[in-house]
Amino acid sequence: MVTLADFTSEEVIVPRLQAKDMAGVILELCEAFHRSDERWDAKKLCHAAVEREHQMTTAMAFGAAFPHARSNVCVELQFALGCTAEPIEWGPPGSTKVSLVFLNAVPAHEAMGYLKLLSGMARLGKDPALFESFKKATTARELMHLLEKVILKKS
Repeated sequence: MVTLADFTSEEVIVPRLQAKDMAGVILELCEAFHRSDERWDAKKLCHAAVEREHQMTTAMAFGAAFPHARSNVCVELQFALGCTAEPIEWGPPGSTKVSLVFLNAVPAHEAMGYLKLLSGMARLGKDPALFESFKKATTARELMHLLEKVILKKS
């Protein structure tokens, strides 16, 4: 079985984000990518993700955002996950508030795998109890265990 946990690692999970706005959160997660593997260029990844987010928000009404960069700067299909202590506005004042942010790094040639990954993430909106468990988790290990519960559908 393939789960969400197969596309991330504890090194790119930030249980308590320090940033309080969209651009800051994206940067914080991009820096986690770089700390985990120097092949990741945090600045280029951040620029691509923020630019994409300005085109159309990825914030969902259930309280999660799914920013992504689909680019050759992405080393592999992977995501970083960050949680906020309190919900933050995802964009300008009055925007949807989010507590969980999944920053998806998608190599330019990796469309199908990304769609499966995104489908698994979106299911969190249909399982309020699981979503609450994510919000209550305090460590990267706890979050990894929760990600292991989200099984991706086969093609």
